[in-house]
Amino acid sequence: MKQAILWIVVGVVAGLLAWWLLAAYFKVSKDPRSIEHLSREAAQLNRSLPVLIDKETELTITEGAHAMFIYKYRLVNVSVDKVDHQKFTAAAKPHLVQMSCNRPETRDDFLSKGVTMRFSYFDKDNRHISTIDVTPADCGF
Repeated sequence: MKQAILWIVVGVVAGLLAWWLLAAYFKVSKDPRSIEHLSREAAQLNRSLPVLIDKETELTITEGAHAMFIYKYRLVNVSVDKVDHQKFTAAAKPHLVQMSCNRPETRDDFLSKGVTMRFSYFDKDNRHISTIDVTPADCGF
């Protein structure tokens, strides 16, 4: 379970890095929390999706909502029946908070501006496993 969580976190980091690199090439809206701005960013990233981040994790789609950027991942070798949802969330959340709050790109460009980062995980059959939000408050904003 710990190795799977480590791969998931590595996949999330790779997905975020890809999104940040692409975001730098596109016009920034005046309101970084607007659904228009975040949806535009998601649409740009979605052109290259789905993509296998690592041997365990596929980034399937991203979505923009008001003050929220959503990443949807599929764990390609995991069945929802074999996952303890509470343990999964409890193990993944600290890693996601630390990663999101410590990276200048997410901290300064999104979280400090009121944008929540949402990470939704689904099993190999696209059944929901967990949704984890990293909010500005998680980073002290």
